[in-house]
Amino acid sequence: MTNALRLAGAGVICLYALTTPLQAATPIGKVFAKSGSPSASGPGGNRALAAGAPIYEDDRIVTGGGNVQIIFVDDTKLVVGPNSTLVIDRFLMRGGSRAQKFSVAALRGTFRFISGRSAKNAYDIQTANATIGIRGTAFDFSSGRATLVAVHAGRVRLCAYGQCESVDDRCGVGRAADNDVDELGGKAKGRAVRSLPYILNQGPLAQPFRVNTSSCRSVATLFQNFFGGGSQGGNGPGSGGAERGSPPDNSGPPNEGS
Repeated sequence: MTNALRLAGAGVICLYALTTPLQAATPIGKVFAKSGSPSASGPGGNRALAAGAPIYEDDRIVTGGGNVQIIFVDDTKLVVGPNSTLVIDRFLMRGGSRAQKFSVAALRGTFRFISGRSAKNAYDIQTANATIGIRGTAFDFSSGRATLVAVHAGRVRLCAYGQCESVDDRCGVGRAADNDVDELGGKAKGRAVRSLPYILNQGPLAQPFRVNTSSCRSVATLFQNFFGGGSQGGNGPGSGGAERGSPPDNSGPPNEGS
């Protein structure tokens, strides 16, 4: 009897050891398209990211000279641009293909974020020096010594150094740097817009990741005409044709938050 109990106990331990990693590594999204040689490390191991590859909570994504375009199970869309690094800190499902908590750390580089069906307060984006709160929106941003945000639709709340600034759509531009948070205008706004690669050139992006950037392009044109700023980012690394896969099964209209 004792031996039988020991064998049964050993079987339970082995079964737990086999199933627990699998449960912990449930995909939360999928690569829709990519260019170059982006990679990820995390629960799925160290791996190259190809179109159709799964994305997991705790993944650290590095793009090199290319980009990776991800659709999550709540229909949130994320572009990790050239020479960028991002960590998916937490993705906690609430049920019904919505996230209760969706937190990412954009460590460096340029990004595009389009919110999905999850509630507005589920999203949390940390950059190198700021926090971006989501208000049901689409925006481009960068993370480095400064955080720049250009909003195409909806609204974001940019917070750093104990200060917050609300940045509205139609190309509101915010910056967190040098112990200050500001909404930009004039030359500073034009320079910021031109530093975000997918505003002037959405050619590297698959259709689901494209948004109306006309307001920001107008700002960039004015900056070029009146201040003589050079073009940046529009045709930089990652501008080649993307390799594409299939998005997750995310039926139903996007939710602007609840």
